[in-house]
Amino acid sequence: MIRLFIAEKPSLAQAIFEGLGGNPKTQKLNGYYQHGNDIVTWCVGHLLELCPPENQWKLEYLPIKSSFPPKLQPIAKTKSQLDTVLSLMTKAQLIVNAGDPDEEGQLLVDEVLTYANNTKPVKRLLVADLNLAPVQAALNDLKNNDDYQGLTKSALARSIGDQLFGFNMTQAFTLQARKAGFDSVLSIGRVQTVVLGMVNERTLANQNHKESFYYDVVGTFNVNNGQVQAKYQTTPNDDIDDKKRLINESEANSIAAESLQQQAVIVNAATQETKAIAPRPFNLSTLQQLCAKKWGYTAEETLNTVQSLYETHKLLTYPRTDNRFLGDTHYEQRQSILDSICVTIPSLKDAISQGDLALKHSSFNSEKIEAHHAIVPTERTGVEANLTVKERNIYELVATSFIALFYPASVRDKTNVIIEIESSKRQFQASQTVLKSQGWESLYREDIPADEPISGIDLSTLTNNTTAVVTDSNVTKKKTKPQKYHVESSLLAGMSKAGKLIKDPILRKEFEAKDKGNRDECGSIGTEATRASILKKLKERIQLVELVKMTGYKEPVWRTTKQGQEFCELLPDSFLAPDISAIWSQQQNAIRAHEMPVTEFLSNLDSFIAEHVNNVKTNGINITSDAQSCPNCETGLLIKRNGTKGTFFSCNNYPECKTSFPDKGGKPDLTKKPATISTEHSCPNCGKGLIRRKKKAIPRKKTGYFWGCSGYPTCSSAFTDKGGKPVFK
Repeated sequence: MIRLFIAEKPSLAQAIFEGLGGNPKTQKLNGYYQHGNDIVTWCVGHLLELCPPENQWKLEYLPIKSSFPPKLQPIAKTKSQLDTVLSLMTKAQLIVNAGDPDEEGQLLVDEVLTYANNTKPVKRLLVADLNLAPVQAALNDLKNNDDYQGLTKSALARSIGDQLFGFNMTQAFTLQARKAGFDSVLSIGRVQTVVLGMVNERTLANQNHKESFYYDVVGTFNVNNGQVQAKYQTTPNDDIDDKKRLINESEANSIAAESLQQQAVIVNAATQETKAIAPRPFNLSTLQQLCAKKWGYTAEETLNTVQSLYETHKLLTYPRTDNRFLGDTHYEQRQSILDSICVTIPSLKDAISQGDLALKHSSFNSEKIEAHHAIVPTERTGVEANLTVKERNIYELVATSFIALFYPASVRDKTNVIIEIESSKRQFQASQTVLKSQGWESLYREDIPADEPISGIDLSTLTNNTTAVVTDSNVTKKKTKPQKYHVESSLLAGMSKAGKLIKDPILRKEFEAKDKGNRDECGSIGTEATRASILKKLKERIQLVELVKMTGYKEPVWRTTKQGQEFCELLPDSFLAPDISAIWSQQQNAIRAHEMPVTEFLSNLDSFIAEHVNNVKTNGINITSDAQSCPNCETGLLIKRNGTKGTFFSCNNYPECKTSFPDKGGKPDLTKKPATISTEHSCPNCGKGLIRRKKKAIPRKKTGYFWGCSGYPTCSSAFTDKGGKPVFK
């Protein structure tokens, strides 16, 4: 029986072929491998795409409605590989879907099967590690592809929905904005626009911040012949802000004065031992966030680098994962994985030797794994790999997180002391943290701030009912700080926990429930595979968003422009918060469970889109123009147009003003070519050289030339052209 394996990408196809006993170097053919009756071919990501709507970019065509099943078309640049896959399908008796182990991987192979009208039996292969042993294990555990059709339908519904929502809303807002002189595209997407809203909310909070002050009252207490500094604890009766800080300076001074030289007593002194185990291994988002903070890598740079470590070097497991747990197999392989790390990064040898392989971290939990597990090193060594600086940095980061799983918890004693003034019953608090055992934190000495050393008396020696006297008190005036702008790492974190942006408490609770049990995700938007591309696309909307370097920020700051703020003001709240994603999430769950047909999902979406498109068409939009004013008529705007010879800019006061300029990098090229002054023909009136000029076009008449004085406007002499020469009368 001839079996055809369709992998998501060439690297996976090669790993599968090796797992089947083939030799990729000697048995590679044109677009596939063959070993006996096993054929392995590959996609290059999606080989097919949704056909765009036939009618676009005119208001009368909107709203564009859904159609199902959707029409698919080959992607031009990979058409030859699609032809290879389709041809091989005709020869096979059994087909194996070997897309990546997620919804999108399931869809991109299934859509090829649908496009080919396949009726042959199909199995499913799930591979998360490209090394030989795990691939062979997966090959011995093929699933039925029919069991995963809920994933295909859910991914297809989302794909159609995103295209439909994006096309309709982007075109409606952009076309109406052009009437206001805003010529750039106002791109709207289900996730992209939520991220824009996040950027805008922080921008407005920072720029509209009103400087104010608050006051800390600190008392110095003489206790057991030692001194303790403690901070006054405000009460609801004090004049405080929403963060429970004193905002009345006279009140703060009064508290400090009234407390001086007063008798006090310790009403609560407690020391508690706290333990912190090593963090769970990385998923893609947490890895992207840390790389952004540590080295300034963009989300896309981190994704591309970790993808290379997975595909090219086979040193890391599947990267596009949202899971931070590992299975029992990884625990059983811990020694060989650590041995491989030691060979790849010899400087980690001492750290590995100090670990305790008898420890079993809570992240080793097979029940928490579905399609994916956390990113960890493989059993392959990189001794022959010529790693780039970024590849080495990220591999070492992932390797260290795995080593930390075999280190004991860090241990600290945390002491909290409450001192009450007997006369006023006002309370002051002092706290202290003492590191007892560093544990896994010893691997991160450069990244984890050291604990403050004990200053004055050791608070853990104090007991309840011990008397004290206030020997000094002072007031510190502090300035409130504006909310920080977003940076790339904070946007990634925000996308992981976007559910809190939903105002409807019921909808928010239901959306957050999809990430139940995952402390790193709480109402997440986007996927591990798409977040980097979403941020990249938003960066390109330079009319709406700007990235700038600012003092106090390690990463570039994201801010909305004036037009970006106006655009967000125009949009419905449900576009700027993940309300749409929350509603889709519920419906996609129903689709995966075969409780809702895709057609019902699309019908609901058609109604939603029609309502918002018609609102924009009826009411229009008001946004500041991003177009340049016409230098000739001074009242018109230069708008980009499509001509027979490409794009150009012309005045929107046409036909009254016929000014036009060529397109130069998306902007009108206002530079005029200097006129050529004749050295042969001079003005008989002033003696300056003449310039041959083209006459203004007159309908139904042939355009001619004339000669004018280069001294214009001082000299306005002009002469008829005859045979390329001026005619002097």
